[in-house]
Amino acid sequence: MVKHAHASEDKEKRRNAILGAALSLFLKDTRRLPSAAAIAAKAGLAKGTVYLYFTSKEQIFAALLSREWDAFLATLRRSFAEEPGHPSRAVDRFVDNFVDFLASRTYFLRLDSLGYGLLEANLSPAEFRDFKRSFATSLNRTSAEVDKALALEAGDGLRLLLRSYALARGLFQTLDFPAHILNDSQPEDHPLTGFDFETELRAALVEYWRGALASPPRSPRRRK
Repeated sequence: MVKHAHASEDKEKRRNAILGAALSLFLKDTRRLPSAAAIAAKAGLAKGTVYLYFTSKEQIFAALLSREWDAFLATLRRSFAEEPGHPSRAVDRFVDNFVDFLASRTYFLRLDSLGYGLLEANLSPAEFRDFKRSFATSLNRTSAEVDKALALEAGDGLRLLLRSYALARGLFQTLDFPAHILNDSQPEDHPLTGFDFETELRAALVEYWRGALASPPRSPRRRK
């Protein structure tokens, strides 16, 4: 039992080392994924050892993205777990936590933007199901907290969260300019560079949640 526990701990440490190395390399250039060989070298492991834990670099970054999503959603859950009975305060905390998390981890937004087109497309069916199942479990747990704290009908919290993140992703992709654009000597050619992502996201979320809670979202009618 002791040997088995130690072996499990060692495997978890090595897996975390691989994820840590992957994130460290990704932070150097968040517009592309580093190779599995580069990740192995950064982690101080043989490339073959990395493949004992992950089948591809895409699976490595899917695991990293899943971990980031768990941290993000756990942060959002805490917004609604405190001071029950004060929905307006919960929403204020939610907006602050939502914006602060994403503004401090823009790499998460860039990694997530790679999810559909690159990561998910290169996962095996089993890996894809595991990735989505983990995300759905955490998301459903968070949306249930929203429903409970704000006395919403079941499912309304999920729609609020999905639409909030879609708003955040759209704003980020609209305002995420490469360095050569930000440093252009003729800024008037790029009028959107004058907008700050964090400021705009905070304002947009406040406006959306105030409007949504005045008239909670409902599931769309199905086409006949």
